[in-house]
Amino acid sequence: MSAATIFTSYVEKQKEKKTEIKGERIDILRLNPLAFDLSSEPLTDGLPWQKTEEYVPLMFELWNELKEKMLPRFQTRKSRCEEEDMLQGIISMIAMFYWIKGERFQTVEWVDIKQETFPVAPINWTERLEFILLKPTQYHCFIQLDELYTELKKQYGKYEALKKLKRSR
Repeated sequence: MSAATIFTSYVEKQKEKKTEIKGERIDILRLNPLAFDLSSEPLTDGLPWQKTEEYVPLMFELWNELKEKMLPRFQTRKSRCEEEDMLQGIISMIAMFYWIKGERFQTVEWVDIKQETFPVAPINWTERLEFILLKPTQYHCFIQLDELYTELKKQYGKYEALKKLKRSR
């Protein structure tokens, strides 16, 4: 199976989840990181792509939760993590790319996503995510995804600082 197929099938699965947009934001995103993007409810206030400074840190927090959940699985060499957890991490990251750009995540087509230009994204993120998508349960893929999150967090911090600096001038 190709990376694009794996990605698309996971996003389609997220679309089928009818997550209600009620309650704490972090709980909604924990259930479905694309809940706001894929919602059919009329949403107008406090959307992730409008309030990135509130939502993006939540996504980093959720990655840390997922990471802590997966780490014990790798204590033995033969252990593997759950594919679902890794795919959730990948989808969350791509959603953040769109949110930081000020847009909602709309496409399920990997080819289209790869061609997008994002203001904040790790170097070679498409190749690295394709590598992870092909063997998402393996330890080295987990480490690669964690590195992508680390790079994204640094770049996002720099991006936000520069944005605030421009606004204050």
